Amino acid sequence: MADHKTYTDKRSFDVTPEPASEIDANVDPGAASPGEGFVIHQHHARRLHFDLRLEMLSGDTPVLVSWAIPKGLPRAKGKPHLAVHVEDHPFEYGSFSGTIPAGEYGGGEVRIFDSGTYELLEQAEGKLTFRLNGRRLQGVYHLTRTTERKRDSAEPASKSKRTKDDWLAFLSADERPERDPVLPVTPMLAGSASEAFDDDGWMFEPKWDGVRAVAVCTETTLLLSRNQKDMTATYTELGRLSDQMVALEAILDGEIVAMEGGRPSFEKLQSRINLHDTGEIARASKTTPVTYIAFDLLYLDGRSLVAEPLERRRQLLEELVVPSGVVQVTPSIVGEGNALADAAQAQNLEGILAKKLGSPYRPGRRSKEWLKIKTVFDADVVIGGWSRGEGGRSETFGALLVGAYDDEGLRFIGAVGTGFNQSSLADLMARLREHEAPDYPFVDDPRGLKPGPFGKAVRGATWVRPELVARVEFRELTAGGRLRAPSFKGLRADKTARECLFSDLSTDSAPSRK
Repeated sequence: MADHKTYTDKRSFDVTPEPASEIDANVDPGAASPGEGFVIHQHHARRLHFDLRLEMLSGDTPVLVSWAIPKGLPRAKGKPHLAVHVEDHPFEYGSFSGTIPAGEYGGGEVRIFDSGTYELLEQAEGKLTFRLNGRRLQGVYHLTRTTERKRDSAEPASKSKRTKDDWLAFLSADERPERDPVLPVTPMLAGSASEAFDDDGWMFEPKWDGVRAVAVCTETTLLLSRNQKDMTATYTELGRLSDQMVALEAILDGEIVAMEGGRPSFEKLQSRINLHDTGEIARASKTTPVTYIAFDLLYLDGRSLVAEPLERRRQLLEELVVPSGVVQVTPSIVGEGNALADAAQAQNLEGILAKKLGSPYRPGRRSKEWLKIKTVFDADVVIGGWSRGEGGRSETFGALLVGAYDDEGLRFIGAVGTGFNQSSLADLMARLREHEAPDYPFVDDPRGLKPGPFGKAVRGATWVRPELVARVEFRELTAGGRLRAPSFKGLRADKTARECLFSDLSTDSAPSRK
């Protein structure tokens, strides 16, 4: 074994939160007596890597003999991973999780990826074979010291040095781990409730005003919209999402939001949604950064979690995510829906979600086990046409004529004439021109309306193909099925027109409690 500096030599214990210990020498893993436990740390230092630590005895003192493994232990046969033998760590390090200050040795976030017991099956000079019995990893692995060779550029050593501390980690050829494939999941959808409620059988969360996204985190990050469109290139700053996971593979459900004044702003996010030019996206990622708010975990390191109960998925999600400006886990509370709804209304958030404890995740289905309860009424609507503008808006439009689908087709529900600025007016006008159509798309002809504000709005209207989806706020849905005082919030590229349902519109004039 090479001559290492010891754990004690490398650390300033008046600065680092790591456990202090006097380790005088490092043991030879090929000869030391084995212990019982193991731990794998995920270490966000200069580069993300994993540290395997096996309990062994230095005399009568247990220590953790350690290897830094850049890609983690292999999950498939025939794919060895580099393992660099590093200094022994004290036994107490097995429970360590925390942040090592920048500038200190190993500076960065350290989290426990897995832990459990191990059984040493073979031990010789430069070779170990052992069985792991962990929470995540189970199976037989080999560690073999290599002959001298050059490292590639991805490995954590400098200038291609040859070293005797390089080992290779193998999954045993006899192991046949059962793994679920890493497949994208279509998001589960929520039903609606008209009022908040208290119930110890339910979990309550804030409802975020953003863009729904499933995040597939492996060695890279893939962001998929609710209709499976790839949004990864639009939100480049979220490409680092995988680095914030204490996992090798994970699939999360969540919302992409842009924050303003401590609350999500869909209007601010609107400036990001339709960008395609790489230069514009790069600039926008600095001026209008986004955050991924995770609220569910669907897959973790080889195992689908959709059949697991909600509270178990939530527990694993909180253990998985390293919070940062890139990703946060949504707060939640059990039982107290009314209090959370009051807090959401006070902060002008759009509402809350109620989720039934014990429930599975139902991909692609709308379920009453998830309920959205709004404190500010909004809706996703289909743009079917536009009316002539007057005065300062004579070059654009006066109002958007919108609808929602029921069993008969696209139903006219009102005219949206407020909520625009000069930029959104110009952008919308260009898009409307691209979608012009000769006939109105609604099943109920709005040109036949009685005189009044709606009738005035549709006189001389220009119709468009029912493809553009807009988010609007409104005060109430009238008995006649019209939006009262609707205001434009932005276009939605992540939702199709057929997903805009009349049945999703609230019929209450104000949120209530019970």
